[in-house]
Amino acid sequence: MMHPDDNKRLFLDMQEHPESYSDEQLEAMIEDLDRTQDLEAAWQRFERKNHVQKPTSRRWLHIAAMFAGVLFVAGIAWAAVHVVSTMKQASEVMEVQPSATPVHFDNATLDSILTVVSAHYRKSVAFRDEASRRMKLIMTWQPDASLSDFLERLNAFDGLTLYIQNDTIIVIQTNEGEDEP
Repeated sequence: MMHPDDNKRLFLDMQEHPESYSDEQLEAMIEDLDRTQDLEAAWQRFERKNHVQKPTSRRWLHIAAMFAGVLFVAGIAWAAVHVVSTMKQASEVMEVQPSATPVHFDNATLDSILTVVSAHYRKSVAFRDEASRRMKLIMTWQPDASLSDFLERLNAFDGLTLYIQNDTIIVIQTNEGEDEP
């Protein structure tokens, strides 16, 4: 069996000068081309020519990639913890500093007023009827005052009764002459 480079040169020469070769030589060349080459020998020649990396060097690349991935995930986790703790600190600062600035409601619905006030005092609101929800009021609220003082001011309005039950502000619209609960 001839070396592949020798086969190529001979094949090219046979194409250019077919009269120089006998039929037997041409048939032998065709048979040699048709034979399968030894794959192991071909691979070794390929490795020598192209300096293919050995599997052990690939293993180091895998280890390095896994290490980089772990560092990346750890960085994301650290950033998430940092963001959450910063948000928690900011919310604590907001809770500690009460607002002493009066809030003026001008022709605002009772529903919108109580939404603001109940959030400040951390209470929920329950309306016994829809008409009281749509009542419009003009008033000023002092956030540093107690909730009971605020409710007492609202109870001064005719036809309106507010009281606290558990952690809920209950709102009832009363008509003139009805008894309050």
